[in-house]
Amino acid sequence: MSAFTVRFQPEPSDAEIRAAEAAAHDLGARVTWQHATACKRMYGLVEGASPACISTLREATVATVYDRPVIALAVFPSVAEALPQLLRALGGPGRPDGVHACDRCEGGMIVEWDLDATPLDVIMNLIDIEIDRFHARRVNVLLNPLPLAWWTTIAASGLRAPEITPERVLEEQLEVQHVVG
Repeated sequence: MSAFTVRFQPEPSDAEIRAAEAAAHDLGARVTWQHATACKRMYGLVEGASPACISTLREATVATVYDRPVIALAVFPSVAEALPQLLRALGGPGRPDGVHACDRCEGGMIVEWDLDATPLDVIMNLIDIEIDRFHARRVNVLLNPLPLAWWTTIAASGLRAPEITPERVLEEQLEVQHVVG
């Protein structure tokens, strides 16, 4: 069983959401949704999915269905002149390997990438290098739900604590042991 990301752009109707949920549920998967209203998108994390679920959702919806989870991060630089440089660095021909999309949004950009292919530090360092050229600041907004394994990877990296793993997350263990859920 695996996880993958679904992106609706523009935001879907309630009927489209129900259809996507039903298709995933029929194949034994569950979907967690997150609205990115300011960016006119909606993301879903599909977990417990079989490979058939990906093709089923591609056929049943107008959504972009990735083969794996992605991180969707909106970045809003304080200096507008930094935006073209950010778009070029993260979306141009020399972009990091794991970047799937880099699009402009109102006042900023959205970068979508595979954390397993390109670590968070690489993306954040590239952003900082580009905005530092303009003495700018940034506001980041995470637009989508992430699998627990990615949350622990990000936490372990940021805290320099490799012992942080999904198996060490209390809430996950309570669910696995059927104490909650």
